[in-house]
Parts: sequence; C-alpha cells; structure tokens
Amino acid sequence: MEKIEISTPQRERALPVLWDAVERQKRLLSESIGRTQARIHQLAACLRVDPDLLLAGEVPHSESQDMDLLELEGELNLLRYLRDQLESLQQLKICS
Repeated sequence: MEKIEISTPQRERALPVLWDAVERQKRLLSESIGRTQARIHQLAACLRVDPDLLLAGEVPHSESQDMDLLELEGELNLLRYLRDQLESLQQLKICS
C-alpha cells in the first residue's frame, strides 16, 4: 500500500476535516451508485435487456434501440467506475 504524506501546522484541526471529506465522498458515491443502479434497472426493463448480456456483447443493437442501448452501456460503465472509486476510498486509512 502506498502512502501520501500531508504536512500541517495544526494536526488536530486537519484530521477531522480529512475524515469528514472522505466520509462525505463515500456517502456521495454510495448515493450515486444507488441512482445509477436504478437508472440501469429502468433502462434494462424498458429495453427488455439483460445488462450482463449487453456487456458481454450478446445483445444485437437494432437501429431503433441503438441509442438507448448505448445509454445503458454508458450507465453500466459509470456504475463500474463509481464502485471502483468507492472501493478505493473504503481501503483508505488515515494514520494519525
């Protein structure tokens, strides 16, 4: 695990600010994940598509659904990114 060092003249004030910022970001990411999952569910139901099959390239893109399928793929990629970000923050350890 790599370390990042922060220098501050007021350690007692900096630590709570860092903790709060990390926790706030975790909360925002969790909320975004929830909204993105809901959007994926809505699009998948509307399109009658299994998101896993779509990501595997097993869903044909008909001309009438092409843009909607691309939107669903974008939401799936966004979900993966948000989960990666949250996982990174969950592994973060602030040493005091």
